[in-house]
Amino acid sequence: MIKRLFLFSLFGSWLFIAGCATWEEMIATTPPPPPPPPEVVYPFSDIPIPHGFERNHSKSFVYESGSGTVKVGRFFYSGWSDLNGVVTFYQNEMVNKGWSLVNAIKHETTILNYEKEGWVCSLMIKSMLGKASIEIQAGPK
Repeated sequence: MIKRLFLFSLFGSWLFIAGCATWEEMIATTPPPPPPPPEVVYPFSDIPIPHGFERNHSKSFVYESGSGTVKVGRFFYSGWSDLNGVVTFYQNEMVNKGWSLVNAIKHETTILNYEKEGWVCSLMIKSMLGKASIEIQAGPK
């Protein structure tokens, strides 16, 4: 009986030690993948949209000349997020896309006005009951 117990514990120890290599692999931390880049407002590839926001196509409007030199748009998006999170997103991402903040008006609706070489973009962001809505107007200066 003692011999069986000894062999059983020896075999169990061997399994534990042999399994340590896989244990080390299991506890090795790999960095999480980077988040995907934010979506953009078509045809404006330099105006980002927060993840999870959907465009209201029935209210949105786009005019683009055949050559693409003239683009004007008014876009409506909505998604589940708080007002401060969306405002912070735009304050960071618009600068990353080369836009300069002209002014910001913060009240029930936050208005952020940006400009860039020959272009202007106005963002109106409001939130109600956890759902944020964004109105974007963009066009030539």
